[in-house]
Order: sequence, then C-alpha cells, then structure tokens
Amino acid sequence: MSVVNFTIILLILYLVGLKFLSYFAHRISTRSAEDYFLAGRNIGLIALIGTTMASIFSTGTVVSSPSEFYRQGSGYFWVFFFAFMPVVYFFLATKMWRLGKSKGYITPGDMLGDFYKSKSVVFWCAAIGLLALLPYAVAQLVAIGKTFESLTGGKITYFWGVTVVSISIALYMYFGGARAVVWTDMIQGFIFATLLIIAGFLLVGWAGGWDNMIGTLTTDYAHKTSFLPHEETAKVTWRYYELGLLPLSFSFLPYIWQRMYMARSATHVAKNLMAVPIIFVVLFFTTWVIGTSAHVILPEGLQDADSVLGALFSENAPYFGACILVAAFAAGMSTVDSQLLSAGSLITHDLGGIVTKDRESAGVFIFGKWSTVILMALLYLWALTLQSASILNLIILGISLTIMYIPCVFGMFYWKKATTAGAAWSMGGGLVVFLIKQFKIFGLDALLPAPLGSISWGLLASIVFFVVVSLLTSSESIRGMQQEYDEILGTGVASPAD
Repeated sequence: MSVVNFTIILLILYLVGLKFLSYFAHRISTRSAEDYFLAGRNIGLIALIGTTMASIFSTGTVVSSPSEFYRQGSGYFWVFFFAFMPVVYFFLATKMWRLGKSKGYITPGDMLGDFYKSKSVVFWCAAIGLLALLPYAVAQLVAIGKTFESLTGGKITYFWGVTVVSISIALYMYFGGARAVVWTDMIQGFIFATLLIIAGFLLVGWAGGWDNMIGTLTTDYAHKTSFLPHEETAKVTWRYYELGLLPLSFSFLPYIWQRMYMARSATHVAKNLMAVPIIFVVLFFTTWVIGTSAHVILPEGLQDADSVLGALFSENAPYFGACILVAAFAAGMSTVDSQLLSAGSLITHDLGGIVTKDRESAGVFIFGKWSTVILMALLYLWALTLQSASILNLIILGISLTIMYIPCVFGMFYWKKATTAGAAWSMGGGLVVFLIKQFKIFGLDALLPAPLGSISWGLLASIVFFVVVSLLTSSESIRGMQQEYDEILGTGVASPAD
C-alpha cells in the first residue's frame, strides 16, 4: 500500500471516530447557549486538563516549534516563557470560575461588561477577542495544509489538506458544540502528545544518538546555541524581551478564559493550572529535539523550514510520518474548534447581546451554531491565500492582541478607582494604538518608535488610558458591582487576598 493511500485511510478512520464522538455528544447535549459553548460547566479534572492541553498545544507545537528550533536554535527558547503562564492565572483563575458560576457568564465580555456596566466595554472586548482568535485559528489551517503537502510529496496538495480539515471541524462542531470539542480534545491531545514524544526518540536515533546530535549542533551550527539573536551587536534586543509578554497575553485569549468557566469546581481549575507547565516543558523540549535532529538528518537544508517535520519522516519512516500527519491534524483541529466555538460565542452572546436582551432564545442558540460554521468557511477561504505565510507570525499576531484586556481585568479585582470610562478607553485606545503600530496605518507608526513593538505599545497605551481616564471620572456607577463581587468571592474586590 502506498504511503498516500495509507495516509488517506488513516485520516478517514480518524475522522469517522471523531464523527461518532460528536454524535454522542450531541445526544446528551441540551439546547442552550451554556451547554453549547461551555458544556454545561460540568467538565471534570481529566477532561479539563485534556482540553486545556489540546487547546494550548496547537500546530504551533507540532509543526511550527520544530521548524523554529531548526531555523533559530536557542534563539527560539523564548517559547519556554509560556511555562510561567499559570503564574498569571494564579491570581485570577479561581475568581473567574466563581464569578462565572455565580453570574452565569459565558464570554469574557459578559464578565467585564457586567462589572463595568457598559455595552461599549462588551463591544471592545468582543472586537479584541475576535481579532485575536481569527489569525491564530487560520495559522492552524495553514500548518495542516503545509504538513499534508510535505509528508505526501505533494500528492495531497495544500488545497486538499486545508479543505479536509475545514469540513471536518465544521461538521463535528456544529453537531456537538463544546461537549464534542472537549471529548475530541482529550483524544486528540493524547494522540499528538504521544506521537510527538515517540517521534523525538526516533529522531535522536536517526541522528546517530544524543552525543552526535549535540556535537553537530555545537560544532557546525554553533551560532544556533547562542541566546543572542543578533551576534553582531553582542546583546539581546528588546524584541526578545518583548516576546516574554506573549504568555501574559495568551492567558486572556477568549477560548483559554472560557476553559475556566467550564470546570466543575475551583479545585479542578487550580489543579489544571499546576499540570500545564509540566506538560508544556515536556512537549516543547521534544520539539527542540526534533528541530535539532534535522541538522544531522537533513544536512542540505530546506527552503521552507515550516516543512521540516514532513521532510524528516518522508524519507526515513513515511508510514510513521502519516501518523505524525494525524498528530498535526489533531493539534490543529483541537485548537481551531475551541477558537471558533469561542468566536461564535463572542458574536452571538456579546455582539448579539448588545442589540437584544434575550440571549438564551432558540433563535440565538441556532444562530450561534451557524455562526461557527460561517466563520469556519471564511477562515478556509483566507487560509487558501496564505500558503507562503509564516505560521509563527500569524500565531504571534493573534496572541498579542489580548494584551489589551489586562488593565481592565486586574483593575476589576485589584483597583477600587477603576471606572467604566477608563475600561472602555483602555481597550478601545489600546487596540487602535496596537493596530497602528502593527500595520503602519497612515504612517502614524512613526509616532510610536522602536524598540517597542506593537504588543508593548498596545499594553502601554491600555494602561495609560485606563489609569488616566479612571482618575478623571467617577467610579460610583460600578460601586455596587464591587460590593457584589466582594460577597461572591468572600473578599474585597480590590484586595490581593483570595
């Protein structure tokens, strides 16, 4: 049997299995927004760890990280900053769970809009969330399409890879909602983690063992063992430090935020946070091994580093390479489905909620289901135009945007002088500054000089707007919410104690 036929059969079996899971999830689901978007807030610990792991470790782990370690070497070690992500959530996660459970929050905009008593805050929250989710989601489709083409030697093209995964996600997400996403995340997370670790061991062997692999790296590619991205200046640039803001921003991506709402208990939330850094270090160390082994196994190099995973297995173990393709497929699907489900909730619950108070009606529920399918179709069309795009750049763009949530979230819990106007100006103004710097709009980026990049300017602008406008306006309108949060949390809203 040819490798292409084996790959197709493997994918068909895999997709049929996912369809059965989504069918059973559909059978026990209820027709409500809470069940469709949050699986009834009844996710146990194992399922919560599984869906969090699968949602965090996307094709950025399976495809982009090996390629970046191959391209940059130690210059990509900033990715391990993400292991500290739970530190950010340590002060917030259980608070968010308790408030979500008590108040019935479904989206980030529900919480922030309710606290600050403002539809403007809800709008900006939804706008930032959607702008963050879409490039991150499309990056998964691009990665899967590239891996399809690389592993099959072009016999399954980028177009068909993107097409297959898009149709598959749309089908099981429409029928099963969050419950199907969580169930499939558990399975997909286990599959891609297991196959990734096996791949790491195999590649060390093919590279002639650990000593030979490290010897080749330190001798022939010594520049890739340095943490200094610009050796001519003999210093680490601000850009490298700036990447340390990404874990801070990542914590507030809507689909990660909503994982806190889904948990059955606050204890599950806390234990989930403890598991994340351990899993993270194991999997990303494995991707470093994969990327480093390519220097020995592929001495002639590659034109497109994003295809390194496919190139490593297409010659040495093509049938196992088909399994790796399934791992990339699983990683991408487990992230895209969560992101699209979250985006659908932002459209129906936040943007839709601005114009209607009846957010639990059957019509809104059906619109929520169709909005995820329509978004999937739009992402599919966008992905077809991005075959040559950098997967990592798309992911970084998506993650960076939610940095604008941070002042409002911390202000909600820890600053009594926070105001409604301050929150609206913080998110709206921060987003505008970010977009001007990122896309050089009308040349106004000249007013925002280097070395600060778009994520730094966005955060700085959000903080300044939040503090200055809050000091200039009254907080009386949210005084009642501060007292209500005090009662729910059993502590002062502005107190660091929990």
